[in-house]
Amino acid sequence: MYENTALFRKRFIPDELTWLKDDEILFIDDERIVTRWKSLKPRNDFSGGCSTYYRKKGLKISRIFDRDGKFLHWYCDIVIEQGKEALSVNPGTMLKNGAEAYIRSLPETKDNVIVFTDLLVDIIINQNGLIEVADLNEVADMLEKGVITRDEAGFALRTAHEYLHKLYSRYNKDTDFSSDDFVNPY
Repeated sequence: MYENTALFRKRFIPDELTWLKDDEILFIDDERIVTRWKSLKPRNDFSGGCSTYYRKKGLKISRIFDRDGKFLHWYCDIVIEQGKEALSVNPGTMLKNGAEAYIRSLPETKDNVIVFTDLLVDIIINQNGLIEVADLNEVADMLEKGVITRDEAGFALRTAHEYLHKLYSRYNKDTDFSSDDFVNPY
């Protein structure tokens, strides 16, 4: 079941489509997709992680690890899920990690294609409990330039608001910020 699923990440900044062909899919159903991955490019700040895509919630929540496998922080992307139609890209879009070859092979492929488009808003939960919201300015910039739609921007902001509300409601002096229970959107 998993071997016939092709995962992609689509981003507005930079304008790119990346085939996540090296991500290991650990679990998939109608509600969630769980993956394990290594950073596509070598980095000093982290080496990889595990991600859970909450398909109906519009959240991708990643546990980020350093080179030694030590937990660093949580990183939450607000995303929308699309199918093969999202592989249609602008001429200037960068195609990464084999995406161009995959798109050329589309007539023959029998894969279940899932494209998660990153809607720019990010929520980072640090080990000490500090919660940061990042890139709201990018939502405004891309909305003004017509790169994202009002519906996409509205979805991103409302999803972030609801998720932050859940996080704050769980926050207390005994909170284990590295716990899956803390970041679970349900």
